[in-house]
Amino acid sequence: MIMSLISFQKLMNDAERHSYAVGYFEAWNLDSFLAVCNAAENMKSPVIIGFSGIGFPGPDHFLKDIFDIYAKLINELASSLTVPACTIFNESPSKDLVQKAIKQNLSIVMFQDPDLNCNEQESIIKELSSTAHKNNVAIEGAMETQAGLGKDIIDIPEKELLTDIKAAKSFVEETGIDAFAVNIGQISLISENKVRLNFGHLEKLKKEIGIPLVLHGGSSVYDEDIKKAIKLGIRKINIGKAVKEAYLKTLRKSCSEIKDYNPYKLIGSGLEHDILIKARISMQKTVEELMILFGSVGKK
Repeated sequence: MIMSLISFQKLMNDAERHSYAVGYFEAWNLDSFLAVCNAAENMKSPVIIGFSGIGFPGPDHFLKDIFDIYAKLINELASSLTVPACTIFNESPSKDLVQKAIKQNLSIVMFQDPDLNCNEQESIIKELSSTAHKNNVAIEGAMETQAGLGKDIIDIPEKELLTDIKAAKSFVEETGIDAFAVNIGQISLISENKVRLNFGHLEKLKKEIGIPLVLHGGSSVYDEDIKKAIKLGIRKINIGKAVKEAYLKTLRKSCSEIKDYNPYKLIGSGLEHDILIKARISMQKTVEELMILFGSVGKK
């Protein structure tokens, strides 16, 4: 049975009721969107499908893709699934694009500009929150940028970044957001290093914040810490590096093994030699493994 898009609030309410987390697995084109969709169907798992505002073409990008096409594509894909699904435009520093995402009726949006101070950020999020809610769109917010985001960090810093609890409570109340991204020691790393989470801090945040808590940078967190964080109240987990790494590693390996250089077979054939299909399947398997970790399998 085809299931239409459900609200982000319902997705989170179900996750809270049954103590699991829903994954947002960052995708960037049709292949990667389909990898996430196929994983969700195979695992009978709720899912959040979307793309990043950081990676979406801006002034410094070589190509200028059309935002509305991406938005319509993910809404169409999510609506075709038989599992509960939402769509997201994530971590965009562009207020205009977030407003476009709201007009396109994506399930949830997120504005984040690391160049703004806290007051400026809060003011814009509050304005976008009002616009989003008038259009039945949810909004996620964060007080500060996640540690390591966009900085190519390899080693784990000595000082962990923790969300200020008192300020967080005020921020959530003032902005009216529907989900809150927390910093509890996680960091975006481009290496294989893993970090430990501060569970004591998470417990305090859960007690004070009355909306779903989100963990960004989940790729660089130990599996056992992910499981415990879910038990303590994390309901949405963002994954970027892990799925892109799976795609890229398989693509590189496939390219290195090419013997018969036939472009018709290697790209777009859909056959066993198609290097893009191999990469997509690898990404799909990674998403499926993460859905198992998040406890969302079979929660359709």
